[in-house]
Amino acid sequence: MEQILASPVTTSYTRAAEVDQISIDVAALERLYRYVDSIYIDEVDKQKMFNDLASALIASLDDPYSFYVPPTKAKEYQEETSGVYGGIGTYLNKPAPENKDLSEPTTFMITIVSPFPGSPAQRAGLMAGDLISHIGGEKVDDLTSYEASMKLRGEPNTAVTITVYRNGTSFDLTLVRERITTPTVDSGIIDGNIGYIQLSEFTPQTGKQLLDHVQKLQKQGIVGLVIDERNNSGGAVDGAMQSANIFLDEGKTLVTIQGKKGSLRDQRYISTGKAEVPSSLPIVILTNGGSASSAEIFAAAMKDNGRATLIGSKTFGKGIVQDVFRFGEGFAQVTTAHYYTPNGENIHELGIEPDIAVEEVKLSDEQIPAFEQLMTDKIISTYVKDNPEPSEENIRRFASLNKDKGIDENILTLLVRNEYLSKMPYDKRPIADPLFDTTLNRAVQFIRTGR
Repeated sequence: MEQILASPVTTSYTRAAEVDQISIDVAALERLYRYVDSIYIDEVDKQKMFNDLASALIASLDDPYSFYVPPTKAKEYQEETSGVYGGIGTYLNKPAPENKDLSEPTTFMITIVSPFPGSPAQRAGLMAGDLISHIGGEKVDDLTSYEASMKLRGEPNTAVTITVYRNGTSFDLTLVRERITTPTVDSGIIDGNIGYIQLSEFTPQTGKQLLDHVQKLQKQGIVGLVIDERNNSGGAVDGAMQSANIFLDEGKTLVTIQGKKGSLRDQRYISTGKAEVPSSLPIVILTNGGSASSAEIFAAAMKDNGRATLIGSKTFGKGIVQDVFRFGEGFAQVTTAHYYTPNGENIHELGIEPDIAVEEVKLSDEQIPAFEQLMTDKIISTYVKDNPEPSEENIRRFASLNKDKGIDENILTLLVRNEYLSKMPYDKRPIADPLFDTTLNRAVQFIRTGR
């Protein structure tokens, strides 16, 4: 979602008739509130009443992007939108509790996917593949992934004790939580000398993270750059604009925001300073239907200014912006403006068409029963267990052996490749895989040939 952090605003432009109607409605609502408070059989929970009234007021807009966040969820919401929280710094995975198999610890314990570089988790020696069986002495068996994650979070400088299960041995570790910035950027080299950057979301910290990765890749002598925004649902507008600013010279339009008529919120944002990347370096941005909001702002800024070629499928189409402001002890998020691309297009509910269309490989409705049978029979996991080498030959052989199952061979290839990847230690997995990723393969071809 796109967000602009704001303070509560009193607008002088509101028409007198609207002010009068609001005053009348609020006065009537106050009379109802006081009357209910005086006659209701039990004591009225004033805090709950306040939260419910605020929620109902914003819900009445019938806008899926506008809502009220109550105090009980305010801290979590603030952490998610800012990308900063108190914790130990790790990606984790935990299957749903209903999938628990007592003979397999990975089905009911937390798996450390990867500790963040320099985090308390990494410094304490936690490694990819470690399992956590207890947090603060409490078993994690019946916790959801979200609940487990929240238990690891807390105020910086507070301690949390976890029980680590590694190679059949358990031991306790006490870690001191720190202020953690969620990584939203990852990068590496593909096809010998092409830079690859994965942008998972936009937070206020994404611009700086992206610049660090771009500079690191440039030092490695890349001849082109692929920026993967597939399934990036957006986030902070500032993060998207800071990211585009890295690649564009001063004076280029990044985005235009247009608010309610008479609100004086209209503003055009332009790039500043000199681009950090030479204009001679070809850049491709990968998009799909999951690329939304701020991801579309970044893609449009790069595309319309002639700095990048978009390859993939049409983006989601969210061309509206939300303001976020404190209300009571919670937050209100309200849609306040449309945004327009540098070429002046409103892409809301339309999306952005790529320069080069590559349709994603998808499982059709007709293939779902066959897919379910494939998973029930554990054909993929059995094959990988019997053929542990994740070679191209083994991957293609699986697809050939099972092509009569009623599933497209390209999908079979992706399914078995993903199974191989899931068995690899996180730090050994390739950053990307042009061989079996048709969209990425097309991007590499474009950078090599210009076509």
